[in-house]
Amino acid sequence: MTVEFLTRNWSLAIASVLLSAIALFVLHRIYSDSARGQLRSRLRELATRYRDVDRAQRAAEKAHRKLERLGARVAAVKPRHIDEAREALEDARSLLKIAEDQVLVAENHVRKVIVEEFPPQKQDALRQRHLRRPEDKSKPFTF
Repeated sequence: MTVEFLTRNWSLAIASVLLSAIALFVLHRIYSDSARGQLRSRLRELATRYRDVDRAQRAAEKAHRKLERLGARVAAVKPRHIDEAREALEDARSLLKIAEDQVLVAENHVRKVIVEEFPPQKQDALRQRHLRRPEDKSKPFTF
């Protein structure tokens, strides 16, 4: 492309830039609406929830260890500090419970996409690959 061509056909150059931007947007939408795109977005959310649970478990374990350390030195520690450590442990456990519930919701969303968008012969392999814990067969799969 020379400068002369661009000066004569400037509208074609602008149209090609706009057309390529629109084409990229349409391709992105097609991919995100496909089965793999839906699964990928749900898996990103699930990975975030798994990280939150791991972080909450570490915080709960840390609070538990601190309470045990203070409990071992109960004669030398102010009762207020033990109460604060006990409350911190309760808070950490409640945050862990919330994070675990969010993981259950995210896992159900992944299972739903797998069941609705993929053929039955691929479903078990996808569940094995992407979900941490096995399905509990005693509970029904509901939303």
